[in-house]
Amino acid sequence: MPRSDYSWIYPSQQNDAEDQNRTTAYRRLYHGIRSAILDGRLHPGERLPASRDLAKSLGVSRNTVVTSFDLLTSEGYLETRVGAGSFVARSLPDRDMQTSTHRIATQQAHSDQRLLRLSQSAKRMLNYQRRFPRFRVARPFNPATPDLDGFPFDLWARLLRRSWRAPDLDLTIPDDPLGLALLRDEIAKWLRQSRGVNCDANQVMIVSGAQQALDLTARALVDPGDIIATEDPGYEGIRGVLAASGGVVHPITVDEDGLNVDRLSQTPSPARIVVTTPSRNYPLGKTLSLARRLALLQWAEETDAWIVEDDYDSDYRYDGPPLSSLQGLDTNNRVIYVGTFSRVMFPGIRLGYLVLPPALVPAFRGIRGFADGVPGPTAQAALGAFFAEGHFGSHIRKMRVQYAERRAHLIELISSSADDLLSVMPSDGGLHLCVRLIAGHDDVLMQEKLIKAGLDCRALSSYYHNKDDKNRQNLPQGLVLGFAGWKKDALSESFGELVEVIRRNT
Repeated sequence: MPRSDYSWIYPSQQNDAEDQNRTTAYRRLYHGIRSAILDGRLHPGERLPASRDLAKSLGVSRNTVVTSFDLLTSEGYLETRVGAGSFVARSLPDRDMQTSTHRIATQQAHSDQRLLRLSQSAKRMLNYQRRFPRFRVARPFNPATPDLDGFPFDLWARLLRRSWRAPDLDLTIPDDPLGLALLRDEIAKWLRQSRGVNCDANQVMIVSGAQQALDLTARALVDPGDIIATEDPGYEGIRGVLAASGGVVHPITVDEDGLNVDRLSQTPSPARIVVTTPSRNYPLGKTLSLARRLALLQWAEETDAWIVEDDYDSDYRYDGPPLSSLQGLDTNNRVIYVGTFSRVMFPGIRLGYLVLPPALVPAFRGIRGFADGVPGPTAQAALGAFFAEGHFGSHIRKMRVQYAERRAHLIELISSSADDLLSVMPSDGGLHLCVRLIAGHDDVLMQEKLIKAGLDCRALSSYYHNKDDKNRQNLPQGLVLGFAGWKKDALSESFGELVEVIRRNT
């Protein structure tokens, strides 16, 4: 029996009024009929009312109906028979027997099946995804937050505007996967002067951050099954991006002298790459001793391996000038040097760099070209000027003094009001402190309590490679407390809240 009411195929003007106003009448009718065909409310072969009759019943113009029918016919949803009218295309499957619930369940099952068929690379990466909760606004004591109030954003805005007043060809049509020459030259100068890195601009590649630097390195140098040695404890994001390559991540313990180089001989096969933070282990803050630096370089030469030196925040050393780089000791071009501006400037800048041994430059340039072409030039141009005009060095010097004061303030807070709860672990720099929980509390459970109180604290045991419930209690129990992003009064207030939570749960 023919239907008498087709009002349900035309969405009401009263629903989602703002969206409806942006959509023409014929488009609303088109979507309504198409949805009804796809979900089975209109059957294959079913005749639709004449355009004049449908227009009258829906309260729209006949042109609206004709235009909708023409579009549906051109896309194959309707077919027209001379003298008979418009019909739902018979070539479409009859979906009337599928209830909406069944269809949703089927779609969900198909979605789940697709998830089960993720690539091995994706599965390996997701095994290492970070499990720390995220706050929309940075809260004490997030260890990766610099002082955003201290960055000269007005100056930065002027540099961005200036670079686009009369942009040159490198900005409008960038073509070098290594990045803008001006910025690479400035970075090379800075690294030679401040870190003792042996390099020139032709070895510098601009990347979106340390994560991309490691991803490119793994793509270039790691085959499935290769051993990748990483520090334990260490930054979990490093392990995740390297594992995606198919390499086998092998943790190497860190002690008072940094990475235990002797343990490299105990891997199942010689490691292809070792990733290390010789200036300051993350998060413990331990420095790789000179004897171990030399031993590591010798090991790399003897085993035909590569060293990735992650120098994430070495500009902030408070007990003396920044340490010289491991790369500066390398005479055999075995070290790939990685740096980032996220901590020394602001996280949203999304710029970092690689310093490559000359022999690797062509391969990395080619791989980068396939990965994402060229790095975006806008922020690069501003950062190049920020360096060239002396603002970068001035900012680092200013923040080094400020961070040292905040670090000393946090240590004083601990010693004066919480020395029975927390013990500061030695470190000579960085943007955070590691503290032990003296009473032997479970640091993951304590982290959960602190997070609920609005304090972004990180459990120290979470940075270790083997941290399942069976092994976690044997790991150091402590907290990682960032101090750089907050003034002294904010640190005092938040630390008081932290102490209250710990005492309440003791």
